[in-house]
Amino acid sequence: MAGTKYSESYRMIMEAVRKKTAEIPLLNTATEDMLKREKHQACFFTGHRDIVGVDAEDTERLQETMRGWLDRQVESMVYQGFSTFLCGGARGFDLLAAAAVLHAKQTYHPSLRLILLLPCREQTRGWNGRDLALHLAVLQRAEAYYLQQDYDRSCMHRRNRLLVDCAITGVAYYDEKKERSGTGMTVRYAAACGVPMIFMPSGETE
Repeated sequence: MAGTKYSESYRMIMEAVRKKTAEIPLLNTATEDMLKREKHQACFFTGHRDIVGVDAEDTERLQETMRGWLDRQVESMVYQGFSTFLCGGARGFDLLAAAAVLHAKQTYHPSLRLILLLPCREQTRGWNGRDLALHLAVLQRAEAYYLQQDYDRSCMHRRNRLLVDCAITGVAYYDEKKERSGTGMTVRYAAACGVPMIFMPSGETE
């Protein structure tokens, strides 16, 4: 609407997210220790935020391909004995992965746990309405913790390292050309820790 910064629907989503995030606790030492003790049944996700094609139609095709791959991957991990899935709650791959776990939980494995390890309460600042709506839908159905109250330069790295520390394998959407990204740093940290990774084949997104 002309003369306003945000549409009414966007303001409503922002307010709903604000209320929901206020309910989510900060991660305490006891819960962190528990997650690390139970890592033998946990898998984490990491991937790039931007999943963009040459145009809107190509972008939707890429994202639909990724949804299908994630659905199959989650199903495979469940049949391997994984029951806990950790996600950092970022835009793009993280939210698609979280949605795949929730789909599996609703469809055929109600005992699955989706745990969001979120860097700070300001994580969604500047997000568009579509991403905010998906984030809210995931928050409402997942177990979630914030690592800290406010943003600083270290909170994303802390979140990424904790994902690795609390799992025995990871699933990633990683472009090696973006090695300096948060995903690249997470993949390298996992390798240093001896945590195996499953990568989405590049052909899946071409």
